[in-house]
Formats: sequence, C-alpha cells, structure tokens
Amino acid sequence: MLSAHRALSASAFACLFLFAYPQPTVCAPGQDASLKPDQVNTLGWDKGWTNLVNDVEQAFKPSLPLLTAVEVELVVGNPGPATDELTLTVLDSTGNSIAEVTQTVPTENSDQVLFVIPKGGVELTPGNTYRLKLTGGTTFGWKYIAGGYKRGSATFNGRPLLPGARSSFLFRTFGTN
Repeated sequence: MLSAHRALSASAFACLFLFAYPQPTVCAPGQDASLKPDQVNTLGWDKGWTNLVNDVEQAFKPSLPLLTAVEVELVVGNPGPATDELTLTVLDSTGNSIAEVTQTVPTENSDQVLFVIPKGGVELTPGNTYRLKLTGGTTFGWKYIAGGYKRGSATFNGRPLLPGARSSFLFRTFGTN
C-alpha cells in the first residue's frame, strides 16, 4: 500500500498527495486543487523493467482535458550514484513534445516518482492517443508488465517492448477538467 503522505517537490508547483484517500490534494498556491487521477496502470508488477537510456514510451488516452501530473513506478536497477536526473516528456500523436519535466530523483524511496507539469498542466484532447517518454541514466528502470493498461502499450526503441505480446509501463496520470 502506498504511504498516506508523499512529499513532492517540483519547482513552485509542489503538492502533497494523500494517496490513501480519493480526494487527494493539498496544493501550493496557484496549483489547481481539483487534481485527480485519470489513467492508471499500477497493478501486478512481476519484476520486469528496462533502464532509461533506451527510448521507452507508454501510449495513453486521457479522459480529462488537462494533464497536470504523471507518476511513474521505478526500480533501482543498477548500482551507481545516489541520484539521477530524469526527464518525463509528453508527446502528441505525431511525436511532438507538448510538455517536459526534468527533476533529480534520489534512489531512496523512489518506487513512485511524480512529475508535476509546469504552468498548471497541458491541454489534451480526451480520447486521443498521447505518449509518455521517460529518459535518464542507467540507475533506474521503469517497471512494466505483460498486458496491463488497455488504452495503450509500451514501446522500446520504437518497437513493442515485448515481442509478440502487448505490455505496459506502470504509470498514473492526473488531471482536471
């Protein structure tokens, strides 16, 4: 079970999410307090992961018109420094970057890492396909499962992550109307 409180810092848009409760947010001034989970794939991890020096992406179809944050599930996959700089990029259906967040992530307590989209979020068209791209060094791996999220799949260097089978990275998107 996720901890009841997870302190987050992402520039001036830091929020405290209370994951144990459905009405989850107490946000910094200027951040929309109606932030809520949208697309979710967080169940059933069975030790599959790939590091972030490869081109790894997860397709998703939002149901909310404003994407305000993305949480990814990571594993410390390789020994190395105590932190790594990770970048989450949101891509539209043509591959254009529409949002990008970079932050330094410590290896301690890094199972779930939240990237808060600056300037209150990015507008999306519900039902259209978008992609989450996660990049970094060799320290972390993005957790994945066979099957999983049904509204999109994972890719590895432009091809299906698991040859001959649909797979999905573990992630959660947050948004608002």
